[in-house]
Amino acid sequence: MSLLRARRRMRQWLRLQYEALSRAKALSWQRFYLARYRFQVWRLRHGEIAGTILLVLLMAVSALGIPALQEHLEPLLAEGSQLQMLRTLFQTLGGALLGATAIVTSLVLFSMQVNVERMPHGLFQRLSTDRLLLSAFAAAFLLAVIVAGLSLIPDSENIGIAIFVASWSIALILVLFLTGYRRALVLINPTRQLGLVIDSTCRDFRAWVRSAKRAAPLLTDPSPGPSEYEEPFASQHDVARAVYFQANSHWTNGAKQAVRYAVSFARRYAEQGDHEVSAAAIRAVVAINAAYVEAKGKTFFANQLLFDNPYTTDGFINDTLEHLRQTARIGISRGDEQQIEQTLKAFAALVSVYSGIDYSIPHATKTHAHLAAGYLSQEVERTVPHNMADVLMTGAQLMGQCAGVLLIVEGPIAIQTLVEKLGALACCGVVKEDYRPVTSACVEQIAGLSFDLLRTRSHDVRFLAKEIRGTMSLLVKVFLTTPGTPLMSTHSLYLGPYYSATNSQALCERLAGLVNAISDANENDENAQQAIHSIEQWADGIYETEKELLLEAINRRSHFTFDMIHWISSLTSMLLAVSNAPACNRVLQDKLRNHALWLISVFSFMPDEPDAITFIENFQMTETLFDAALDAHQRDCKNIALKITDLLASWMFKAGPHRSGWAILERSIYGLAVLALLAESDGAIPKLKARIVKGLRNGGLPDPEERDHAALNVRGRARNLFRPGRWSSSIERELATADRAKLKPLLEELADLISPRTAGQAAAEHFF
Repeated sequence: MSLLRARRRMRQWLRLQYEALSRAKALSWQRFYLARYRFQVWRLRHGEIAGTILLVLLMAVSALGIPALQEHLEPLLAEGSQLQMLRTLFQTLGGALLGATAIVTSLVLFSMQVNVERMPHGLFQRLSTDRLLLSAFAAAFLLAVIVAGLSLIPDSENIGIAIFVASWSIALILVLFLTGYRRALVLINPTRQLGLVIDSTCRDFRAWVRSAKRAAPLLTDPSPGPSEYEEPFASQHDVARAVYFQANSHWTNGAKQAVRYAVSFARRYAEQGDHEVSAAAIRAVVAINAAYVEAKGKTFFANQLLFDNPYTTDGFINDTLEHLRQTARIGISRGDEQQIEQTLKAFAALVSVYSGIDYSIPHATKTHAHLAAGYLSQEVERTVPHNMADVLMTGAQLMGQCAGVLLIVEGPIAIQTLVEKLGALACCGVVKEDYRPVTSACVEQIAGLSFDLLRTRSHDVRFLAKEIRGTMSLLVKVFLTTPGTPLMSTHSLYLGPYYSATNSQALCERLAGLVNAISDANENDENAQQAIHSIEQWADGIYETEKELLLEAINRRSHFTFDMIHWISSLTSMLLAVSNAPACNRVLQDKLRNHALWLISVFSFMPDEPDAITFIENFQMTETLFDAALDAHQRDCKNIALKITDLLASWMFKAGPHRSGWAILERSIYGLAVLALLAESDGAIPKLKARIVKGLRNGGLPDPEERDHAALNVRGRARNLFRPGRWSSSIERELATADRAKLKPLLEELADLISPRTAGQAAAEHFF
């Protein structure tokens, strides 16, 4: 046994050592990869400069050896024949290098021109006369001439210098050949060509900005009046720069030409099927526009409500957007989905770029960002007839992203149009089944915007929240007209990103995370207070649309009814949770609870037709009302809990007479009894009895046989309250945990109220 134990311990020790060695080996590899990555990044950023410095240092260090070289070589080459041989060697090497330079130069330049002949004429001329490439070959030619000229040394006193110069000239010629070759590869690479265009445009912009700054003293008033500093709403525009740019209206010519070059690349390579290069060209257009916005600075003007400002229109931006529009049209005509998607992404990127424009006026409208967003939505709509579902899904996502950007930089009012466009685009799934995923993508974006609305710093989100609800209401009503499927609810699948209470990515789950964060915040947390204020405005009037949609879903007998029921109950619970948050003041608390009560009261409008009752109870309406009342009680919202309890009693009288197969009458009595016991201190039990008596007096539960049957089952269950097991019903769980001494007589009293003639009788077994 001792040997076995020692052997087992030895195996464990060896296994631990092997695992430690494996971890150390893996860690070493990770450190090696990290070091290699950092070295590659450093080489890309500083490799050329470091190589040049290293070469100069080597030349300087080797120059120190010239005296020693002279000392050793002069005795060997002092004779005339030896010196003549050295001159002949220099002459031969120089001539050979001259010929090699000419041949390499011709081949490289010819191959480069052949490869770039398909690019725009202006860019072809610029790259064909690249200064760096021509300078490299010119330097190589001069070095070859120097080597040939060393054959003219008069005597042996300069042999050391001649050898040094010849050696380094040959080495530098080889370096220049390699540099020229690599430069030629750069020039014929389309992506690198685009990079050169961007760099050239940025340098041009910087030059114009420097010129504007130098001319600023000549274009500004040297003695501004005091009103310029005292007026709080005075314009902060860079007037001097604006005047300078207007006087030199040609300052954007180079940038416009660069945009044309990039667009030409995008169209040509997309037509050839090389979408990697076309994507790089589109990114170049965005980069040039970003540089333009930075260069123009505070010289942009936004649209004003009552005034027409001629300086609002920007020729460069209009030119860019028009080029992209034409590119999208070309892609549509050829059916090139990748080209269309790239162009749409360019519009979305430009919205982000233009949203950063400083209009020098507080709360100015992001005019040019809205213009780009308009181009985007217009091209997405134009794609609808061409059966490109993937493009439309991408367009919907991009529209949602643009709306999110505008929501952040400008506020809720800025995204109204995009929300309406998303709603209209989502309706495509109604007309064409292939576009159902587009509907889901649009709903997902609208849900995201609705959630982002609650996190903004805006003090008024009520209007946009109403617009979003109106858009979703119209979409749901239209989409419910499409036929559903028996095994899978089409309506729930494609409308789920907004209304589903079971989807982890839906709006309901995201709201739950926000509510939890608000509940955990302290009472002085400004962010929580702002979020509570936004939630209160967002929930104002929400019951109106939810009631219409719930009734429409019931009328259509759609399984979307399940989503609406649980959406309403979940949202009610979250509103009550927010009302109890430490950061919620008394005024907002009352408003939130009123919104929750109005919302849950939507269930009081349920139809009373037998088939409708059966359909609704399939989605556990009785359980939902009980859970809502229980949740309100647990959150110490006693008034809300009592009113929801009354809703459950109303549902009992409305649905109880119908034989739906769900024992609604019995289960409602169980739920009402449990809720009455929880609120016993507030006199809930007498109120419940009075409510049942009143309902019976008003003609509720007209079928005596149904009442007798339910009463017998209730008394039977009262005698057997505890049933072990894991209950899926929340009513059953609460029955099993309630105070049996109080619950049993209460159930018997309630059974006697609904069926006095069966008093004292109970069913032997209880089934429902």
